[in-house]
Amino acid sequence: MSPPHRLLAAAATIILNSVFACVPDSTTPLANSEDGAQISMKSDNATPVGTYPNEPAGYVRLFANKADVLPNIVGWSTALSGIWQRNSTPTVSAQSDPTAPCSAPNVWNATYPVGLTAGRGPVILWGQNAAQVTEYRRWYVRACMRVGRAGQYENAPTATKIWFGTVGDAPGPGHCSVVPMIKGDGTQAVKSNWVAIAAFECSGVLPTVNFYQLPSAGRPIKSDVWQVHQWLIDAGDINQSNGRFQWWIDGKLVMDKQNQKFRTTKSGFSHGLSKWRWAPTWGGATGVKTRVDYFIFDDVYVSGNGKL
Repeated sequence: MSPPHRLLAAAATIILNSVFACVPDSTTPLANSEDGAQISMKSDNATPVGTYPNEPAGYVRLFANKADVLPNIVGWSTALSGIWQRNSTPTVSAQSDPTAPCSAPNVWNATYPVGLTAGRGPVILWGQNAAQVTEYRRWYVRACMRVGRAGQYENAPTATKIWFGTVGDAPGPGHCSVVPMIKGDGTQAVKSNWVAIAAFECSGVLPTVNFYQLPSAGRPIKSDVWQVHQWLIDAGDINQSNGRFQWWIDGKLVMDKQNQKFRTTKSGFSHGLSKWRWAPTWGGATGVKTRVDYFIFDDVYVSGNGKL
């Protein structure tokens, strides 16, 4: 297996300030996947999803992919809507998982191999509405997600970055992003549940800001369990601190960051939301993976409001 590709957006190390206790969980049987890897086939309790519960009225679908097949490596490919592409890596494949709650049976499965170093990830996969990107002030994102193996997941001390939403920066460079993450506990660990965190990173043009959970959220990200995630982003007005980021997991609001500045006239970083990237970067500057884990994604849906 060739080394995973280094992610350019993973350069910034997220400084995390709190450590949470471990809650044990049981392991589950494994089944062979199409490429010989093993994935958990545990039957989960996530409610099947046929709609988008927290999508506000008036939003229009921009791009969506049911993860039935992998996007092209060279040139854009189409899906349910929008256009899609990915980098060349042997660590990702399209597989069958009948337990996927959003659009079974097919899913995207990326493998974190033993020896993966911090700041790297198994895949970069892009989605956008068209070759000529239309920017929006507001996005709604819904996806089904499962991370880990045998009932647990080995996280880096800082975090695992889930996806990047380009905002503020032009669609091409992608230097500024909103980044939902699985928060580490300050030390490399294998656990059954995790805290959610997010960040806004903007290449020094605007300050890097961490978005923290609501106090009542607990440890809402479960290892090796299908969960339905929803995100709402309002990029706000230019030079105004009136942007907002919200995150629901299995229907429960776990994060609500308000009064955030995402766009500025400084250096021309006034763009709206434009590009979605599944780039599950493991860690920041320290740590090496000691076990195999999987990051499985299904049925990505992005809608928008407020075309810019």
